[in-house]
Amino acid sequence: MGAQPGPYQQFLDYMNAKSGRIFEIEFYQEQFGKRFESNGTFFYLGKKHYTFDALDQRITFNNGEITTINKVGKQVIYDQTIPGEITIFDILTGTNKSLQIGEPLLEKNGFRIPFTLLDWEMHGTIRTIPGSGKPKEIILKTGDDSEIWIKIISLDSIKGRDVATIDLTEYETIDLRE
Repeated sequence: MGAQPGPYQQFLDYMNAKSGRIFEIEFYQEQFGKRFESNGTFFYLGKKHYTFDALDQRITFNNGEITTINKVGKQVIYDQTIPGEITIFDILTGTNKSLQIGEPLLEKNGFRIPFTLLDWEMHGTIRTIPGSGKPKEIILKTGDDSEIWIKIISLDSIKGRDVATIDLTEYETIDLRE
């Protein structure tokens, strides 16, 4: 690679803006013929700090700590990531060492950046807008019959928008941290 950053580096540079990023996303997961769908807001606050906020739940990753708030069941679960465990968001941040980026392809509607997670036998695609590195969608195939698909509806810098606080006083707390 020369002086011009490649499409994946442009994507990482876009994601890691100092002010953070906010996305309205559609999240789909297909597993064993069943489809799970969720729409929500993804707050990207830094490489190890992000929140996905949907109508029924909120999941926050912060330096290895995971907080899942079930808004319907009024539960909050505290957990920690297992070393070596991977989330779809590790792909967004480029923080996983087993992430291997393939040769980007320029298509009619933008770059298609293939990737493989070597330790996990998973592969997928990041689609970005040329020049800016803005992501459009991320697809992760986790096996023969399992796929995660994130479609980015709109995105912005976080300026002035914070993750709304949820009053957890009436919530049951489950702590799985060791």
